[in-house]
Amino acid sequence: IPRPRNAFILFRCDFVHQRKVNPTENEDNNISRAAGQLWSQMSLPEKQPWLRMAQREKERHALLYPNYQY
Repeated sequence: IPRPRNAFILFRCDFVHQRKVNPTENEDNNISRAAGQLWSQMSLPEKQPWLRMAQREKERHALLYPNYQY
């Protein structure tokens, strides 16, 4: 059972999609680094959309897998 994605992972997925990038293995590290730098510079209100999505995903995951433990 996969773990629910956190806010940063959701942000990174969107970051790649918005740039319409299909990263190779080497580019993947650079994309993650760029996404991480941008994420750390964002304010809490700017992060809210992904924080809400992560919370919804966590709640859905709990409904689908009620006995899940990490």
